Amino acid sequence: MNENKRVVILSSIRSERLIFVLDTIFGQRLKVNYILSNQSNVIQGNDIVIEYNFTPSTSYPFIKAEEIIVEKNIHPDFKPAIANHEENLLIFPSVESFLGFDIFSAVFYCLSHYDAYTQTKFDEHKRVKFAEWFPRVSGLDRFPYIEIWIQKLKVFIEEQQLECISPTFKQDISFDIDHFYLISQRPLIHHIKATIKDIYYLRFFNLFKRWMIIFGLAEDPGERFFDILDYQNNEKFSFFILMKQGGKDSLNVLNEVKRKLIRKLENIGEIAIHPSYHSSQKPELISKEKKQLEEIIQDKVSVSRFHYLKFQFPNSFYHLVENGISIDKSIGYYDRCGFPSSTSLPYDFFDPVANKKLELQIHPFVWMDSQNKYYRQIDEKEEKQELIELKSLVKRYDGHFNVVFHNDSMIDSRYRLLFKFLLYG
Repeated sequence: MNENKRVVILSSIRSERLIFVLDTIFGQRLKVNYILSNQSNVIQGNDIVIEYNFTPSTSYPFIKAEEIIVEKNIHPDFKPAIANHEENLLIFPSVESFLGFDIFSAVFYCLSHYDAYTQTKFDEHKRVKFAEWFPRVSGLDRFPYIEIWIQKLKVFIEEQQLECISPTFKQDISFDIDHFYLISQRPLIHHIKATIKDIYYLRFFNLFKRWMIIFGLAEDPGERFFDILDYQNNEKFSFFILMKQGGKDSLNVLNEVKRKLIRKLENIGEIAIHPSYHSSQKPELISKEKKQLEEIIQDKVSVSRFHYLKFQFPNSFYHLVENGISIDKSIGYYDRCGFPSSTSLPYDFFDPVANKKLELQIHPFVWMDSQNKYYRQIDEKEEKQELIELKSLVKRYDGHFNVVFHNDSMIDSRYRLLFKFLLYG
């Protein structure tokens, strides 16, 4: 940081929301010294001053504040005004503001997941239905707008000879490990039920293949995952381990075989927890599963992503903090690619109901393999092209290209090729 020059936000506004945003923009993203003050006598000769108020009272560059930045609750019907479109889209537009909009309210709205608190429609897994999700309806999820908006502010600051330190592009590939094995290492009752179905539907080849695997005479399809890890270059992966067995959770029991495979992954990348399906309603499961995983790897676990992306705002994130989780990677769409919080870069979790920042950093992802496996009908060529364009977009704005695979997707050549393309393409 440049220690001799500062950005001064001259404002009579005091709120936790504003402090959160200023820390994010100036402290984390631009890495410049800044102060928030309502006293003009703090201004030094070489400071860069921005006035932020509801009405201007000085001749300094002015940003007109919106009420949302000082409010202490959520308005169920609130939707911000929008101007322009595509990469020029703005929310909270204002002709009085020198940037053309209230950048501080805009960043707060997006990073607080404000609209998630207004939703009343949920799917069968009690996840938000995105059909009426404002960031999607408005197009706020199509680009990393926070990076675009902050770039506008960066240009203004650097024109006044204060150098900003921008983030650099980074690719992060992670795997959700729901099942190490698809057939073996499952309880006998599962095999009996599957065998009856195979006989009933005359699927004799499936029946033969199943029992060859059970008797150890053939490789379980899930083992291909370990084969593809040989393709890796210098990248380190994150592995999110689902510990709980049962309906909607892992097919495999927690036995010594599973323990050995977890330890094997520990040598390749970072081990993280994948809190189980019911953990959002039963937070005690997070503690239990995390302790189990830590006992296996003999190390602390501090990173998570919820199984099924099933979580509740804000309670699930409080439960993570209570259990020693400092990074969560659950924020992303389950049904299509995009930027639900209008950014690809990490940010701190902020609860807009309690107006409180948590000691929890969110790492959003922009693409997941299951989006196209279960929710959309696009072919391999379209999927690859979409991934190319998405990566190029994130790179253009020096973002983090975080993508998620499931280990059992690696039985499909389509996803093995996409994985290798991301590593070497």
